[in-house]
Amino acid sequence: MLPAIPAAFGNLKDVFRSAEASVLGKANALHLNKVDSAIVIMVDGLGFENLMQNAKSARFLSSIEQAAEVFCGFPSTTVVSLSSFATGLDSSKHGLFGYRIFDRARQESVNLLSGVDKYSILDYLMCESIAETSSLDVHAVTLSDYENSGMTRATMNRAEHHFAESISERFEIAAGVAAEPNRLLYLYVPELDQSAHRFGVNSDQWRNLLSELDIAVAKLVGSIGGNTGVVLTADHGIVDVAAENHIYLDLISELDDKVVDVGGDPRDTFVYLEAGVDCIKIASAIDDYCANRARAFTPTQLVEAGLWQPDLLQQDDLLPDLVVIALAEVAIYHRAFARPNSLKMIGQHGALTQAEIRVPLIRLGAY
Repeated sequence: MLPAIPAAFGNLKDVFRSAEASVLGKANALHLNKVDSAIVIMVDGLGFENLMQNAKSARFLSSIEQAAEVFCGFPSTTVVSLSSFATGLDSSKHGLFGYRIFDRARQESVNLLSGVDKYSILDYLMCESIAETSSLDVHAVTLSDYENSGMTRATMNRAEHHFAESISERFEIAAGVAAEPNRLLYLYVPELDQSAHRFGVNSDQWRNLLSELDIAVAKLVGSIGGNTGVVLTADHGIVDVAAENHIYLDLISELDDKVVDVGGDPRDTFVYLEAGVDCIKIASAIDDYCANRARAFTPTQLVEAGLWQPDLLQQDDLLPDLVVIALAEVAIYHRAFARPNSLKMIGQHGALTQAEIRVPLIRLGAY
């Protein structure tokens, strides 16, 4: 019942590690050639299909012959993808396996993206990042809002940070930093994801930001030295979901008084149940209610499908009892646990559709 991940796909977790290796002159999973310095552009929310379907708004990026695609991991969400990208490991190894989880030991809901600081993230992070272990000078160019966040601590700890509020300013900073050899740069662009959540990827607002990004990338490539490599990728794609396509788990009577918490994302919804509840029975009730629009899976089933690794099953204090995965263009909520603003989102992600899991891998500059 789960969509298969094509075996030929590369993996997002290999991108930053490969860029590091290319500066060091070492073999790497993406076969990136030796360069003096490398810039890796991470565009939040730019799926491969999102880019190709809006080629007129990104004439430079959509025209690159070297454009390929990689699998961003599951769930297709920022916490998981950025952590995998920054550590070179999948979520079963780095431990940040979802957007929002429930910590049974503490009896509290934990937002791993924005709800933990740079100290409390260490309660859930199980490894060091590439920025912490690399022998290169690692730099991060991003927004000042993220300077002391838990996600910055998890992904770019010990990197030298540079902050600018506009896309163009960040790209100008990156070009200047990369002028020196033996540098590995992380350049983060969150604006497209933010716009997609509010307006959708089929909006003028989103396409205007894509055009702004496209211009900035073209200018960067034209300004860097001849032996600086540039890679553009993303953490996940986006699908638009109309409000009439919301699924409300709170309407399923079999779940009454049995739910402790609901987390994850609206397209990979984590359901935490009271102790002793028959998970298979609840999963069946969810499947019946959702019909072919979504389906509930246990963590063990996701491991058997190859989406999670067996190591993750050891985190039984944190893992949900069920993960409800969208199979159609729907968003899944339990309104007793959903934030009001979440119910207003148009652009969504987290599931396994091609639009969500396929992200671009565009080689530029000396690559």
